[in-house]
Amino acid sequence: MLNNSQHLHPFVTTGTNERSRLQKLAFFDQVFMVKLRYYSILAGGLLALMLPALADQPAALTPQFNLSLSDAFSRADAQNPQLLAVARSLDINQGDITIAGAVPNPQIGVQYGFGTIATEQGNPQQVGITQTIELGGKRDARLQVAAAQYQLTSLQLTALRWTIHTQVRRAYAELAAAEAAVEAVNAQVKLADQVVDIARKRVEVGVAPAAELLQAKLARTQLDTQTTQAQGRVQNARTQLNSLLGEDPQPTAQVRDRGLFNLRIEKTELVPTPDAPMPGVENLLQQAYNLRPDLRALLQQAQVAQNQVRLADAQRTPDLQVGVAYAFTTYTNGNAQGSGFIPSVGLTVPLFYNQGGEIAKARAIFDQVGLQNKALRQQIATDVRTAYQSMTAARENIRKYQTRLLPDSTEVLSLAQESYQVGKTGLTSVIVAQQADQQIRLGYLEAVVAYQNAWADLEGAVGAPLPISS
Repeated sequence: MLNNSQHLHPFVTTGTNERSRLQKLAFFDQVFMVKLRYYSILAGGLLALMLPALADQPAALTPQFNLSLSDAFSRADAQNPQLLAVARSLDINQGDITIAGAVPNPQIGVQYGFGTIATEQGNPQQVGITQTIELGGKRDARLQVAAAQYQLTSLQLTALRWTIHTQVRRAYAELAAAEAAVEAVNAQVKLADQVVDIARKRVEVGVAPAAELLQAKLARTQLDTQTTQAQGRVQNARTQLNSLLGEDPQPTAQVRDRGLFNLRIEKTELVPTPDAPMPGVENLLQQAYNLRPDLRALLQQAQVAQNQVRLADAQRTPDLQVGVAYAFTTYTNGNAQGSGFIPSVGLTVPLFYNQGGEIAKARAIFDQVGLQNKALRQQIATDVRTAYQSMTAARENIRKYQTRLLPDSTEVLSLAQESYQVGKTGLTSVIVAQQADQQIRLGYLEAVVAYQNAWADLEGAVGAPLPISS
């Protein structure tokens, strides 16, 4: 039988063993500290050896490039995957034109017999050539269809390019807005830091409680989340713009033209100044009817359908096959040899099918295009008027921000800081003024974004660049 002390942990002892236990613990502590110092020295040595090698490694740099709006359009034209894919369709259509203009090749035939049927019975041998002659203007009709299809693809490419340009303009403006938002938040952070310094001095001289400094620091810390959100918006905007430009997502695009986002009234590539004169909506609507690439493509599709009707009608005319053969005998039994020419003429008779299906299909497409044309013109009128109204409202909002809200907010914030610094008002007044100023500045940026987007939508609705006058 074991006593109870034999079941205890080796370091849990009683009575006379207490001194021995303390000595063991002291010994283990000394061993542990020696080992700790040894491994610390070893780690320090390894780090000293590694630092020069790490210093020699080149830093990974993110490629950057500055973009004007015109540069962005040029990059999109040259690299956007959608545009490149549709542009290849022009090469396909050019091949169709070559195919449409092809003339049927002649056929050469040889008929040569062996055996007594040729050597004794006199069955003639033949060598001949035949040629198909297309009648009814088939070749010209095919060329007209192919040429009209090429023009249709060209207009569709123009329409797609214009759509991509509209998307690029919006993405460029969004990136400019995102970068301006980061600067606006940074400005608020700077102001919050100043308030923290003022609060610290007031606490140090004993005119304000310590809670006031904590409140100022809390208001400053809350801006960190807004900074993170603003920086994320920049990254998302750059990714979207890079995608439209056909760039790798990694390069960092920097907008060169910030325009209204810098709180300056100046002429830019993005939009005209809010006080610049604008053409009337009816003039813009008439331009849209004349210039919209998708409307022009739809009208060209009607032309393609008409040409297909003429082609189907031309194919009703039979083709003529003409030929000539030289015939000769190859007797081996002493009979006199004979020879001569045999002309031939053939004609395809449209007895069972006369291209009725092709004609009906082409006419149905033509009628369908007419209905689509009416619907598209109505959509164009809606697009132009809606974008024009949005742009007018955005311009008015920007004028209000620039003439009233922004100057008044700046003045109120400055007065609030001065009053707090001299002890006339409390910290809450400054924080409220800062928050109001921040909301007004972010609201201004959103108003500029709305103006940029409305301008992009209006240009997209008209289908042509609008003049940007100061």
